[in-house]
Amino acid sequence: MAFGIPESTIEEIKVRTDLADLIASYGIQLKRAGGSYKACCPFHHEKTPSFNIQPARGLYHCFGCGESGDAIKFVMKYEGLTFIEAAKKLAAAANIAIEEKSDPQAAERKRLIQLHAELAAFYQRCLCKAQEAVAARNYLAARDLSPEVVERFQIGYAPMRAESMLTWADKHGFTAAELESAGVIKPPRYQGGRWFSPFAGRLMFSIRDRSGRVIGFSGRTLETDKSKMRGGKYVNSPETIIFRKSNVLYAFDIAAGKIANAKPIREAIVCEGQIDVIRCHACGFDRAIASQGTAFTEEHVQILKKVADAAVLVFDGDAAGRKAAIRTGGAMLAAGMAVRVARMPPDDDPDSLLRTKGPGAFQACLDEAESIVAFQVRIVREAEPNPDSYDAIYRAGRAVLELVKRCSGSVMRAGLLHEASELLKIPVAALEEDMEKMDVAHVQAKSSQKPVPEDAPHDGGSSDAQDSPSTVARQQSEDASDPANNPPPEAEMAFMEFLYGNGPDGLLADMLESYAPAALFSCRFTYTFTDAYVRETRGEMDAMAGLSSTLTGADVRYLEKIFIAKERAALSELEPRRILEDFLRRLWTDAVRRRLGAMPIRGDDELERRRISLSVQMRKLKSAPWNVARSFMTETSLDQ
Repeated sequence: MAFGIPESTIEEIKVRTDLADLIASYGIQLKRAGGSYKACCPFHHEKTPSFNIQPARGLYHCFGCGESGDAIKFVMKYEGLTFIEAAKKLAAAANIAIEEKSDPQAAERKRLIQLHAELAAFYQRCLCKAQEAVAARNYLAARDLSPEVVERFQIGYAPMRAESMLTWADKHGFTAAELESAGVIKPPRYQGGRWFSPFAGRLMFSIRDRSGRVIGFSGRTLETDKSKMRGGKYVNSPETIIFRKSNVLYAFDIAAGKIANAKPIREAIVCEGQIDVIRCHACGFDRAIASQGTAFTEEHVQILKKVADAAVLVFDGDAAGRKAAIRTGGAMLAAGMAVRVARMPPDDDPDSLLRTKGPGAFQACLDEAESIVAFQVRIVREAEPNPDSYDAIYRAGRAVLELVKRCSGSVMRAGLLHEASELLKIPVAALEEDMEKMDVAHVQAKSSQKPVPEDAPHDGGSSDAQDSPSTVARQQSEDASDPANNPPPEAEMAFMEFLYGNGPDGLLADMLESYAPAALFSCRFTYTFTDAYVRETRGEMDAMAGLSSTLTGADVRYLEKIFIAKERAALSELEPRRILEDFLRRLWTDAVRRRLGAMPIRGDDELERRRISLSVQMRKLKSAPWNVARSFMTETSLDQ
């Protein structure tokens, strides 16, 4: 497989491609104007032609939206292809042979692609014919997923016994080592033991690359009791040379072209899960995609941005879904994409809404989607007992500014600030002033970071040098400037030791996503660790072990202490859910206490009422029934 095309070949492709003929081949009507052509722009909605094509120069330009480029750029934009894909397509049409640079891993990639294609077919046969797959077939029938949809998205079933996989592999010319490299089976844990499959008894969703080739799998458990789930609701293939979660969007191979040609704007529909995406496509919403087993990253945004100018987020309405929407929306704003958030009915997701109320109801949600700023303001105000109070408005304004400051475009940023001004009834000038202060504070914080002395030990130096008194003192001084850098208190260390000792648990991950916001912890490291635990439970292989390669300074020592803690043995004998409930009560009590301590000693009546209210709630956290305590955790914001 090539990873580059010679520049001379690229130039030949451009010279031998008639740009006017190329554009006309997509059904776009051209009108000659001297030596050039005009047309209505295919990249934005317009009635008067402003799209200018100059075949002699091989260039096009739209005076309406500013889009411009050459033949390769046009195909990339119109079909949502990568540069290499567009160049290859035009080369084939012009009968140009491409001498591709060699890929040293080409043979291994080809073998893995072949293996995954065969595995997808095997899993599909298991789903259709295996007696043990009855529950999987019943699940799909209950979700009203037709055989045509199942086949289109290559959904299958993984057998319970790894021996079935080994027998299949032997018959089809694959080895156990190759199955292991693909992550679909694992070797025995002890001498004389059996091979086992992390996907055993799961519904298997094929993960495909931009070209439609299967490169991995996502396995959904059929177990309904969360306490009995092994490895979380979903388990994903480990990353390989053909599969990286941060480079893959589910159903992008189907949706990319539809998004690129959407009118009047190129807007993608971004969902949280595979079933939601599949349901959208089955009901005609063919611009739906989702991230693959991880949060929507900046890499995902850059991939999507090649074909989309905007996105509407259709996430669950729970606390985790709202948090994910803000995080994803911020990343998209930073890339210059417009973002809206669809407001789903209570207890509905795209799949259930489309099944029970039909495409019309879902389309209404898309049409009525609010901007990311309106969404941010609404959820912050809904969490406030008195949303019109000054401190509530301050918190809402602060949250909006944190979001808007990520916006890369000045025009879009100005528009979002004006919208926030109207929603919060705050003058735009005041928001702009606070935004400037935040920017200045950020610059000052970066400039105040102390440079590393020339004689400081470099990576790879001895551990004695790295832990010298001067180095430790400097680290402590820097850590002290930010409370979030303080060492984790005893309660937080015990909490992390419990999570690590218990291992991946879907129910615990659900509780953490719902009741453990970043502001709950007094130490940044605790949240970093907790986030890695949740990601690994959701199927991100080795997320916990990978922490050690990203941490520095004292954080590494905290992680080592957690890994070797002896207290885990005693904790593991108790019911994990009850243990986590107790930890959350303690952590929330400590967080509320910190918030009380940060309040001014004297203030107005409103401040005093808040102080009393928090004190009462803190006492309830210790003794109230869990359903009362968790309601407090869901409804209370810990942000200052």
